[in-house]
Amino acid sequence: MAYVESMGDELIECTPVVYGDGLNYGISVLFPNMESITWGLVTPRNLITAWRGTEILRHIHTIENGTLCAAYYTGIRSPHESDMKSYVEPIIKKIGRDVYDTIMSMTVPEQIIRAILDNQNGDSKPDLYPITDEVRAGTIEWRQEFVEFGIKHPDDVDNEERLQKETIAKFERLLASYARSRSIPRNCMGMNYVESALLTLVDKKANEEHSDNVLIALSGVVGELSITNFAAFILPFGISNQAEYDARINKTKEEALEYSASWLASISKPPWFSFLRKKETVSFTSENATKLLRELLEKYFPRRKKLVTFV
Repeated sequence: MAYVESMGDELIECTPVVYGDGLNYGISVLFPNMESITWGLVTPRNLITAWRGTEILRHIHTIENGTLCAAYYTGIRSPHESDMKSYVEPIIKKIGRDVYDTIMSMTVPEQIIRAILDNQNGDSKPDLYPITDEVRAGTIEWRQEFVEFGIKHPDDVDNEERLQKETIAKFERLLASYARSRSIPRNCMGMNYVESALLTLVDKKANEEHSDNVLIALSGVVGELSITNFAAFILPFGISNQAEYDARINKTKEEALEYSASWLASISKPPWFSFLRKKETVSFTSENATKLLRELLEKYFPRRKKLVTFV
């Protein structure tokens, strides 16, 4: 029973439920008169966080505009610092630290685990990574079934992250140079995409054939495309059909190729010992750098998934 903003001064029976419609995932509250209020996100699609949000709502006596959002973010396993101040701390103040700690340590129900595993078909399937986080936290017991879905054990995640950090550290000087050239912070979402592309290239052994400069330049192109895809997925910018979307992606690709090629040409000077290695030994111009990056983009990232579907 809770008071609900804009629904009068009487207590109302509220039923919090985990919500998902194939696109948005979050929390809904159902009322006896068949009405409901809903809050959700396109991404992440975290059913475990949503479930904890419903448990938090059971201890909140007044549901206001923004309460469902705050409950969801309070249920996140490792909330961002900004979310701590905006959502988590105010909710903890309302429900009490002991209640919050108890909810965060609750065993994740089997129904929620099955809702994740049994709905892995389609483009907007629930995220799997929260299961790894909960295994680490001790709220889900590891089972062999998870391996079949590609879910990683926390120990494997820790080992991969260590190796990835070691790889990124080897390219740090060039990554910082690229970030400066784009006038963006070294640590930001855009550079995270660049790092992700770089790790993919190293995983594909591209570093055995191409110079570090080329890898960073190509990663920059992929990073720009990833940002555009992500932004279009969250907010299509008024794009109403696939042709408009494709045109925006192509425009981004050409601009990214031009910029990365210019950066590559500005810093590339082959070392005197480069003839000993199977890597580029030419001094790049913007023209030949663009040509190379275009070829490598198709070689290493041949099918970049379209994230927006127009009906």
